[in-house]
Amino acid sequence: MPPGNAFLALGCAPLVLTGCATSSWEDISGAWVSADGHTLTVELLFKAPSRYAKVCERVTDTEVNESSSKVVIGIQVEDDCPRQWPWEEQVLTNLVGHPHPVKLQLKGPLAGRTVINNTDGHRVHIYSEERRSR
Repeated sequence: MPPGNAFLALGCAPLVLTGCATSSWEDISGAWVSADGHTLTVELLFKAPSRYAKVCERVTDTEVNESSSKVVIGIQVEDDCPRQWPWEEQVLTNLVGHPHPVKLQLKGPLAGRTVINNTDGHRVHIYSEERRSR
């Protein structure tokens, strides 16, 4: 490839990449357990919908791995929101989160087992559903 074309290809790469969707496992610090102990609910905060009312974040995968002493959970989110140029950043829009509850079904009741976040291995704080409704 001639040197000029390589520069053109590299110069356009950031423009092409700005439209790509990205997926990542979310950090989960807390979850609510249902009264029967069989469901964990994690409330994620999604970005505001685009000006065209398109929600551009979505859950693409979940993980629930249970043992007798612990439960490892994870939620993967894909983000295909349009990338803004740094000088176009709308700070207020990015600071306001929109709640999106994700329910994770357990095979057996939680019954005192430790819940672990799959991204970093840290313990997830568990709240009772009764506390959530207050």
